[in-house]
Amino acid sequence: KEASLRAIQKLSELHRISANNIAFSIKNVRDDVVKYRISTTRTDDDSLPLEFAGEIIKGAELMLLSSACTVIRPQVHHPRLSLSEAVELLSRARLGQTEQGSFIFKVSCPVDAIDMQPSLNLGGEDNSFARSTMLGIKHGVNAIVSAVEADELNELVDVARASPSPIISSNLCEALIRFHHEDIRNNVDLSFQWSPRIRLPQSESHSEIISIRSEYFERIDQIRRELRSIEREREESFFGTVEQLNGTMGDDGRRSGEAVLGLLVDGAIVKARVLLDADDYSKALTAHKHDQWLVTLEGKLHPGRQPRALSSLRSFRVIDPTTAAESKSE
Repeated sequence: KEASLRAIQKLSELHRISANNIAFSIKNVRDDVVKYRISTTRTDDDSLPLEFAGEIIKGAELMLLSSACTVIRPQVHHPRLSLSEAVELLSRARLGQTEQGSFIFKVSCPVDAIDMQPSLNLGGEDNSFARSTMLGIKHGVNAIVSAVEADELNELVDVARASPSPIISSNLCEALIRFHHEDIRNNVDLSFQWSPRIRLPQSESHSEIISIRSEYFERIDQIRRELRSIEREREESFFGTVEQLNGTMGDDGRRSGEAVLGLLVDGAIVKARVLLDADDYSKALTAHKHDQWLVTLEGKLHPGRQPRALSSLRSFRVIDPTTAAESKSE
């Protein structure tokens, strides 16, 4: 132990880095680390409101979850941050000790925490899910701050909307906002420490600091609202329940017309309005009569307020979940 302490002290003198920081780096050689430094211009108080400290911790959780979900399934708004790999990575993350001179929260993730290949790979073929998540935080926050400083918020939102793999989301913006307190008007600096177990691409800076000034947070909230309001048209298979039937009787004595469905979309229930012909309306009526019965269909779900429009309907079927069998209409 004494020899280790001497070695750390020697490294500290050679590299002009505090011995505590060197010891931390050695202990966390397997981890990628993001540091959140909270600073203010106030000289009359060296503390933070307790409820704000809680918001910072929650913001760090949301930051990690939103970036992990973006790495798995890139989109501009995640209705629920509950993807299993993202939740597991959060369970592996650790809160490090603060440092002298300011309030610094360190969040570390083992680079080999989760064995999966990310959909959004930000660091090359040898990258891990945890490394992509940490790079996702860096790239996403950098893009947001750059857009604020260049006054290009609309351009940022338009690019995110058009991209099949956006690196920013409303959830990432929400996480950032939690690092700000209106009363103390604090700034936030983000810096990163990378595990040597996975090579960082040459294009990535090892020592970059992303500075977010207090006045930026109002603009970040604008980005959050814009991204949250953006929903893309989706043409795929859905399943859900029949919530309402508003059809009318035709000359042939059969009902057809509007139905409101509750569709499961990205882990959340989305109300959708669809026009059904007499055959499909009969199937929907069967599902509506039986509690817990489901419908499955293929169609195009349009963006907008709920109930959202559903068109191009095909393959409308009723499923009895107690038997997992398709039911014939009554």
